[in-house]
Amino acid sequence: MLDPLLISKIKKTAIFLIAYTVLFVGFFSTISYTLPFVLAFIIAYLTRPLTEFLKRKLKISSGLSSLITTTISFAIITLIITLLIMKVATESKELLASLPSININDITNYFMSSIDYLRHFYETLDPSIIKQAEAQVASIASSLVDIIGVLLDKLVRLAMSLPLIFMVILVTLLATFFISKDLPDIQKRLIRALSPSGQDRVKYFWSETNKMLFQYIKSYGIIIFITFILTLVGFRILDLKYAFMLSLLSAFFDILPILGIASIYIPLAIYYWIIGDHMISIVILILYGVVTIVRHIVEPKLVSSSLNLHPVAVLAAIFIGLKAYGFLGMVYLIFLMLFYNILKKVNVL
Repeated sequence: MLDPLLISKIKKTAIFLIAYTVLFVGFFSTISYTLPFVLAFIIAYLTRPLTEFLKRKLKISSGLSSLITTTISFAIITLIITLLIMKVATESKELLASLPSININDITNYFMSSIDYLRHFYETLDPSIIKQAEAQVASIASSLVDIIGVLLDKLVRLAMSLPLIFMVILVTLLATFFISKDLPDIQKRLIRALSPSGQDRVKYFWSETNKMLFQYIKSYGIIIFITFILTLVGFRILDLKYAFMLSLLSAFFDILPILGIASIYIPLAIYYWIIGDHMISIVILILYGVVTIVRHIVEPKLVSSSLNLHPVAVLAAIFIGLKAYGFLGMVYLIFLMLFYNILKKVNVL
């Protein structure tokens, strides 16, 4: 017969797994509808210390202090986004201006010479191998057409969704103000509904969750920043044009599942190989390898130290999660371990 304590622990763990999975799926299934309010809560919570400081020092109401902090936070966010857009727009303008100077004949001649070089081998190959190769080429071409079609469709959808984006920004702004103003009262009402021991557990759980989530976000912020800096320094040393824009895109693609920094590095290396700068092309590929290796070394260490998890557990979560369900699968497993550890600390599991 099994130990009653073991059975109780198994039941609690099973309930936790089911509840966590339902909440996780529910959150990401409805995020398209709740995004403004999620963003508003995050901004309001992050700016709460400033709101309380202004309220205490200036002897003003919570509404006025919330209005000031909301205005400051959105002004800073707008300024940062504007500066980034201006920098990217400047380099994009230079890129578009330089396009007519690109000699298309050089690129065409490169492909024609490559075809002539391969034709000698093509004529001596076995017919079955040729058919397989042609089928593969056709499949790749079809995939490229599909990808281009998807990208164009995304661009059209983005243009059509601009009014919705402005609506999201407006709703987020208003929701941030109201949540920031009423956040202390909401927390007090929720806490009062619990017993004294329950209040202590909830406060400790909230404190640990805040600390670990902040460390998790900071860790990935550092990883993305490392990708950006290494790329920018490498591209500046190579004296590549539009280094800032390319580095920013690399950092952005580093966040996205499947795509990654290869979406920037590989086409760039191919471009420089085609135009004849073979050394730059090789160095770009070496830099890509260096950035990838550094990222894979730093990521488990930063995440494991910030979440107080074993590096092997973090590596397993990253690998299994990405393999199973991509980026969301990785997030699911990492936060599963995170909340399990927190609940163990507060003696819930």
